[in-house]
Amino acid sequence: MIRQYLRRAWRTLLPILYARTRFRLFLKAAFGDIDLRVQQLASMTDYFSPLVRPIPIRAPFGDSMLVVAPHQDDEIIGCGGALALQVRAGRAAFVAILQDGADGYEELGMTREALSTLRNEESRRAVAQLGIEPPLFTGYADLRANMAAATDALRRILVERKVDALFVPWMLDGHPDHRTANYIAADAIRDLPRDIRVFAYEVWGLTVPNVIVVIDEAIEQKLAMLSSFTFANKAIDYMQSTKGLNMYRTRLLGSGMSRYAECFFEAPRTEYVELADRVRLSENPAVADGVRRGAVEPPRSGA
Repeated sequence: MIRQYLRRAWRTLLPILYARTRFRLFLKAAFGDIDLRVQQLASMTDYFSPLVRPIPIRAPFGDSMLVVAPHQDDEIIGCGGALALQVRAGRAAFVAILQDGADGYEELGMTREALSTLRNEESRRAVAQLGIEPPLFTGYADLRANMAAATDALRRILVERKVDALFVPWMLDGHPDHRTANYIAADAIRDLPRDIRVFAYEVWGLTVPNVIVVIDEAIEQKLAMLSSFTFANKAIDYMQSTKGLNMYRTRLLGSGMSRYAECFFEAPRTEYVELADRVRLSENPAVADGVRRGAVEPPRSGA
């Protein structure tokens, strides 16, 4: 009987250990001194799938989960299922939204304040369905111009809420605000005196998934939350496209294991910070070259 348990444990641990080794090789090979656009294209085309295969994980993801969203609706598109499962597991969950979400207000014939208020209310309605407190809105109109202030605000939230599971957009996402959110998050956790699990979720681009969460039992709740974003859904049918993405991602699991899944790139705090720094440098080749030669310090928020 003991031998049977040992064999079963080994069969479970072996793919995890193998995947972890492959993951470390991937980190060294994929995020070197290469152009940001090349990184993005490789990610979007699933170029890295032979190197990294996702490991199924389940909620809870920590005792205190924080979802950082650049804009209203990113939090549900990317990890609404994981958020719902965290709450069902009886653990703490919070949402923080960094930008005011009001770009393009003039074309809509609205004031910036009015559009931001509208979008904030939609986010409140969405998370209210989970029975958690409303999102924390930092409300920056220009996220990149306010990186230092946003970093300080996010660090305070992380400390006050004792966050041990941080969800952010995929750092190679094509939207500049999504990448900026990663730089802010990296600087916010850089000097924290404890470790934190960081999960990168999918919005506009595919991540390189090393973990996957089955969300079959939460998909209806996720779609109901997405339906709260009336304004955004008028431009793009996020309910349909997100449902399709979550169906597509089940191909990474065995047949019949799941109908819907969310994929994430998980990294420990120190490795995540290092990767975010590399991506940030690749946005500015001149600075990256100076860092390689030791002539320039790596950039930080506010620098």
